[in-house]
Amino acid sequence: MPYFITDKSPDCSGWATIKEDGEVIGCHETKQDAIDQMVAVSIAEDMEPGGERALPDNYRPALSKDVPEGRACGNCYHYDETNVEEDGDNLKAYCHKWDEYVDGGFYCNAWQPQEEDRQVSLEVPVYIRTAARKGLDYYGEGLAGDGLTQGTVREARGLARGEVSEDKVVRANAWAQRHAVDLEASKNSVASDEEFPGAGAVAHYLWGINPLNPQPARDWYERKANAIKAERGLFNFYRTKSEYFANIPGMEDNKVETRRIQVNEFELRAGPTGDGMSFTGYAAVFNSDSEPLPFIERIHHGAFKKSLKSRQPIKMYMNHDSSMLLASTRSRTLRLEEDSKGLLVNADLPDTTVGRDLSVLMQRGDVDSMSFGFSVPAGGDSWSDDGMSRELRQVRLHEVSVVTGFPAYKATSASVRSLDLLAKRTGVNADKLAEAITMLESGNTLSDESAELLSSAVSKLRAEPAQVPASVNILAKHLELLKSF
Repeated sequence: MPYFITDKSPDCSGWATIKEDGEVIGCHETKQDAIDQMVAVSIAEDMEPGGERALPDNYRPALSKDVPEGRACGNCYHYDETNVEEDGDNLKAYCHKWDEYVDGGFYCNAWQPQEEDRQVSLEVPVYIRTAARKGLDYYGEGLAGDGLTQGTVREARGLARGEVSEDKVVRANAWAQRHAVDLEASKNSVASDEEFPGAGAVAHYLWGINPLNPQPARDWYERKANAIKAERGLFNFYRTKSEYFANIPGMEDNKVETRRIQVNEFELRAGPTGDGMSFTGYAAVFNSDSEPLPFIERIHHGAFKKSLKSRQPIKMYMNHDSSMLLASTRSRTLRLEEDSKGLLVNADLPDTTVGRDLSVLMQRGDVDSMSFGFSVPAGGDSWSDDGMSRELRQVRLHEVSVVTGFPAYKATSASVRSLDLLAKRTGVNADKLAEAITMLESGNTLSDESAELLSSAVSKLRAEPAQVPASVNILAKHLELLKSF
């Protein structure tokens, strides 16, 4: 790799000779000494010297007194968390403004917010989420083809939860057009065929496309993909070939995920200054099986180590809501550490409405959950061959939250076979039933049609409880939520 010189290395007080990735190979008092070393090592390795490489003068620690609140490089639009390299114990991400890997806890005055005013809405339609759920159930029954990748399965789980990236939308649009001809086979497009669903049909379901009625999903993917390309430019959608290949199925897309601990041992006591309360709890627990996501997940000890050592500011919220700030590492009101149990959170709660409300709820025993927001760098996790278990070995921590409200619903999703059985039993449309249950699980407002359909199914099940097949018991748990109608 080429060698460079710079006077901006945080590891040297003067000039430094560095590798392309920023690793220092020598510190020098003068620029000429750094040049001499750069030339010598370049000649020894038969390559051209890289020259001078420098970040702007205003690139400095975000904790400097003249840096505006929250304007660290890690919050900047130019900061690309999908392109990361290790620098000792720190993680640096690529900055498209300076064509350099930068520390997320530093600052420069070219800062821009990550969220642009123009942004394509990627709210996943219920029919795509429902199709993905069916695909996962068929996959669990062993009906998928041999060419299926674990990346497609993981992305299908995201679609079923209503999560999709711009990259996935663009790829799904191309995939849907390329595989439209596959649906001409009867076992892929005709439900009455004894071989339905074939591998092609299962693949379509996993991509969020109902093979029996594919046009709505195709139209949505095409419409959104065109909007994304128009906004970002087709040429600039992938900045490099390596970034394109890093986003093919089977690779992580570094989206932010959240995980929740539902039973926690909180401690609340008077704050050190007497103007608030001090909070202690765990945002994550090591080596403990998660609730089904639907995969089972375990967090390894040390998963947060590099993230905590970096200077990336982390904040504590109520319910992941950035308008309900409780503490921050920047102000030192939030202190995070790994111990033998997990990620320990210590915070000085503010004497604000949010802080006082949380204190009251905790003293009453109404709060029992914490959560953390994270993304996974390349190589930070590992999956089992069947995609049903995941181990987190390194994560990039974004925030922690105290979670109020109702615990996550723990019942597993209704299977396709159970849905079909319930639909036959109650005389309702299976696809519409699946859509209604998906909306119900997500907490979305039900349409009158969906509410009436579910209420009708409940009534028919209650009319003859002795005849309800055991395989639809799980659906009864979902439908119990309708008691409040």
